[in-house]
Amino acid sequence: MTFVTMGVGTREVLLGLLLGNLLAVASWTLVTAPIAVETRRSLFSYLEQIAGPYFSKIYNVAILLFYGSLAAAMITVSAYALRFALGVPVQLEWYPTSGMFILVTLLIAAVVVVVAANGFEAMANFATICAPWMLACFICGAAVALPVLALNATGETGFGGFTSFIEMAKDQIWTGTTPAGAPGISLWEVAAFAWANGAMVHLGLIDMAIFRFARKKSYGLFSGIGMFLGHYVGWIAAGLMGAGAAVLVGLPLTGLDSGDVAYATLGFIGILVVICAGWTTANACLYRAGLAASNLMPSVPRSRVTLYVGVVIAVAACFPFVARSIMPLTVYGAMLLAPVGAIVIAEHYLLPKLGLTRYWARYHGLKLNPAALLAWGVALAFALTMLLTGAMSFYFIFIPEYLIALALYPLLAARMGARKSWPKREEQQAAREEALTAYEERREAREAEAAESEDDEEDPSGFHTARLAKWLLFGAGVMLLSMIFFALRIMVLSPEPELLESFRQTFQITAIVCTLCYFITAVLAMQVTDANEG
Repeated sequence: MTFVTMGVGTREVLLGLLLGNLLAVASWTLVTAPIAVETRRSLFSYLEQIAGPYFSKIYNVAILLFYGSLAAAMITVSAYALRFALGVPVQLEWYPTSGMFILVTLLIAAVVVVVAANGFEAMANFATICAPWMLACFICGAAVALPVLALNATGETGFGGFTSFIEMAKDQIWTGTTPAGAPGISLWEVAAFAWANGAMVHLGLIDMAIFRFARKKSYGLFSGIGMFLGHYVGWIAAGLMGAGAAVLVGLPLTGLDSGDVAYATLGFIGILVVICAGWTTANACLYRAGLAASNLMPSVPRSRVTLYVGVVIAVAACFPFVARSIMPLTVYGAMLLAPVGAIVIAEHYLLPKLGLTRYWARYHGLKLNPAALLAWGVALAFALTMLLTGAMSFYFIFIPEYLIALALYPLLAARMGARKSWPKREEQQAAREEALTAYEERREAREAEAAESEDDEEDPSGFHTARLAKWLLFGAGVMLLSMIFFALRIMVLSPEPELLESFRQTFQITAIVCTLCYFITAVLAMQVTDANEG
């Protein structure tokens, strides 16, 4: 939907998203996973060791600002979905125009804040269940929208083969011009935009913690493939849904919000999709913002700090312009956070190769690594200069900015003390790292022995429980496939125009039933699995 309003062309969307998401998978697999497996640390732990506690506090302020803003935006997105049931008018101004919208937003924010403060593990499990269902819903929304778009373009619900689809997409969806008639962004800008959406956590290393206990670096590739499918398919499907919703509602896409689009194509399930998407993302973002604030105020309990942050975020969420800033916000996040990942990569890999001392700032007893702060500051100054002067496209800025931090940090470190060596302290550090590696190897061996022991015992209850969990997961998968089948049925059969609405209503009813059954079976499977592991 965003690319439609940005006036991107069809070729640019299809190829740009492909390239950008492949780059995201590459940075996830080749940058994030390897350093996480080698260090067995989170970014925050490793960064404090490299750059000192004061730098860590500055970085936590940046994390707080970015993820707090993103959490507010996603709460607003969830509030958009509930306005249908309450008759709240669409919010198209930068400020709220309805008291009911403010009330709904504050209620959703209250739930998000309470869950993030007290029950993030349960919310994480819920997000895991939601992810495949939301992807299935996007596929369904695209399948439902295609016959509508074909009917609007040709008077028939069938759109022919791939060539006909491309022609229809050029004419009605990704036209290459904005609603105001200006040219859209280029293929390379689309690719950079797609890459930037993951760069803050990939190149920025925020998600290092995910691979702390991974046995192999290659595990990053498997999760990266799922990320690729979710982003690539999701963005393309969202564009189809947005264009289809505009036809169904009879309004320009710029006059619709995410709730309008989802409801027009998917019915009530669409509302649930928007709520879940906003809710799950907001919880994760608020949790990160709360952790960052807690690091700034270590004497205050994390749950209380998260509540304080949540109150500010709840107020910000009441302003609709926050939600409309989601896409540029992710690019700003890449600009703000990715250079810090470059500094960590330089410290871990480049300094030893250049004959410099890793952890030199800590050996010097520095509370603030001046080379790290200066490298980050220069990179941010470059980004700000490019933004203000327009000398470089907004979407590309994070790439040279990252390279500047990566190259500049070793040069500054060499001048500020990294050339010096501390043989005794380096030996102690090497011993600690060897002990950590040995501990991880022992832990893996214990887990392998425990698994073999369980197999040898052949506990009938455990065997039956595992089999029950597999059957439940199979049933959940069948529900998703059934929902997709009924959506694709509309696209493939291309019913007569007078029957199209009937087919859509049948799908929407089926989607409600399949969704209900999916969540029941998926939740039961997770509970059975947790009980078996316990």
